[in-house]
Amino acid sequence: MRALCVLALGMACAHAQAETWRCFNDVEVACTWDGCSIAADGGFTPMDLAFSSEGGVSLCAYTGCWDGSGDVVARLPFLVIAARQLPWSDPHGGPDRERDVLIAFDPSDRVALVKAGAWALPLHCRPGDDGGEGTD
Repeated sequence: MRALCVLALGMACAHAQAETWRCFNDVEVACTWDGCSIAADGGFTPMDLAFSSEGGVSLCAYTGCWDGSGDVVARLPFLVIAARQLPWSDPHGGPDRERDVLIAFDPSDRVALVKAGAWALPLHCRPGDDGGEGTD
């Protein structure tokens, strides 16, 4: 998360108009070529996604985070960010844990869809300065 704070501070200085968002999932969906499975009701550890309208990304799961920046490929009607080969922050992680991450965010209902590895997740989001998980 430290990287996220540095990332957010840097973006705040460089782009005063950048919006940041923080998101959490209520279900975990994993998909492969032959189908998807879902875990809910305490059967998984929620992810923590933070992103900026300028392309900064931090997606945390279990023991670490994928941190970095991606390309903003669309702004309207959805904010779409594509990040290639984000490094994994866990000290035991190596190049085999790098992931491409795709975020599609609808600001009208504050729902983000994330694809990272096998995960295909819907997440509910709040403005990034909210500071924590919450309910609507």
